[in-house]
This record gives sequence, C-alpha cells and structure tokens, in this order.
Amino acid sequence: MGLGLGIDAGGTATRWRLANTNGQCIAQGSVAPLTGHLFSAAAEERARQIVLDMAQVVMKTGRPLGIIAGITGLTRDTPAEATMRALFAETFELSPDKVFVAEDMWIAYLAYFALGEGILVYSGTGSIGYYLSEAKEVIRVGGRGNLIDDGGSGFWIAREALKAVLRAEEEGPGTGWTTTLGTCLAQALGGTDWNTVRSFVYGGDRGKIGSLARAVGEAALANDRTALKILKEAGKELARLANALIKRLGPRPVALVGGSTRLHPVLSEAFRKELVTPVEFIASDLDAALTAARLAATLNRA
Repeated sequence: MGLGLGIDAGGTATRWRLANTNGQCIAQGSVAPLTGHLFSAAAEERARQIVLDMAQVVMKTGRPLGIIAGITGLTRDTPAEATMRALFAETFELSPDKVFVAEDMWIAYLAYFALGEGILVYSGTGSIGYYLSEAKEVIRVGGRGNLIDDGGSGFWIAREALKAVLRAEEEGPGTGWTTTLGTCLAQALGGTDWNTVRSFVYGGDRGKIGSLARAVGEAALANDRTALKILKEAGKELARLANALIKRLGPRPVALVGGSTRLHPVLSEAFRKELVTPVEFIASDLDAALTAARLAATLNRA
C-alpha cells in the first residue's frame, strides 16, 4: 500500500505524519524547525540536515511515494520553493512531481476549509490571517515577522510578559519575578538574573522565545492578572487580522487555530468579542500534517 508523507513545519518544530491510502496515520514524529528562509548557503545546509534527520526516522516505517509539505516562510514560485522540492525529492528518492511544497498556511487552510470557504487566523510562534480562494489565490494579513508585528503570536505574548516582569523589577525590585507570571517565566528561563534572561532571549531563535508563551498560559490558568491581560490583548490582536479579511471578503466562517490560541480561554473569548460581525466560529484542533499526509498518499495514483 502506498504511503504519503505530510509535513507541517512551523517556527517551533517540524511535525510529520505518514499515512496510507486509507487515510490512517501509521507513523508520526517531529524534528527541528524547518524554514523557507533559504537566504544563505548555511541556511540551505541546515535545511538539508533537518530533512535528512526526518528521512532517517520516516524510512524505518516505509518510503513515502508522495510528499506534501507546508513550510513556514516559504513562498510559492520562488527559488526557495524549487530548492526545497528538489531537496525532498533527492532525499526520499522521488521524482519532483511527487513532491508539493507550499507555505505552511496553505496546508493549514485546507485542513479546515475548502478553497474560498473561510478565513483562517493562526497564532503559533508567529501570527497571520489567511484566505485561499477557489482559484488558489492567497490573501494574507499580518504574517510579517516579529521584527515588524506578529501581534497576538507566541513570540508577541512571550515578549509582552518578559517586558511586564522586567519593568516591574525596575520600578520595584522583587515585585516582578515573585509574581505567578514571574515565577512561571523564571522556571522556563532557568533563572532570573539578567545574564540568564539575556542568554535565553538573544542566544536563541524566535521559536525558542515563543515557547515562553506556555509559561504565560500557566500563569493565566493560576489567575495571574498580568498574564490574563496579555492573553486578552493577544485575542484582540488576532481579531484584527480576522476583521481585516472580513472587511475585504465579506462575512465567512472564521477558524482560530495554532498552539498559542489554546493557552487560556480568555484569548478566544476576547477574539470573538472583537469580531466586527457575527460569523461561524471554529476553534477545534485539526492536524495539518495528517491532512497533508492523506493528500500526499493520493499522489501515488497520479
């Protein structure tokens, strides 16, 4: 029976699923974050190593006959897309027509909607509002990276929390790190002294920083007021993305997805309240990598 490999590569991890033609997931796992930002030889080599690491594990179960990959930061019809497709084809010994690569939101959208059906708002390490038309034309808002915006993302949540705790410490030593939010962050950071914090933040990548959002969620679940306020504001930031697309496209079902949206109910509650018009709201968790794997299994028949 033919196998399809589905890949969902985000800023925190690259998740993969191996499915058969009946749609059953027979193997799964994750490797280091894979990005479409192939702007240097070093970046290409890192991508090659990540794909090799994945292949070594996947091939223990079986060789896929089709691959569909959604990769953060990848734009279709660019040299990076061609490079990534060739990399997967070479590593898994497939012809290029059995490999489809696109930005990760393309795959995520199809996990929730048919083409042109709804609006996807995603918050993981980054954030974006996304629409894929029946003609496969993409309309996106946000998604410009943490240096410009990424409001409501895991990175944004982590940064706002660190800022709040550090400012409290500056105004009154002992009033920041001793809070529930401060304690949760300190545990994730491995300490509270500036060298520890600085090393964690500036010695890692955006995915590592974004992982601190989980600590904010833990603090919010313990009713920390600052953490709850940050997550409420995150919900409003994400609603802005949905509203921008609703204004351009008209009312459509809206799906709020991604790991950062599950940190605390206050985030999705704030999101729904900020929507400019009542629409069907979807907040279920679907597996984009498995959706991709099931689609990839059908490539065998082409």
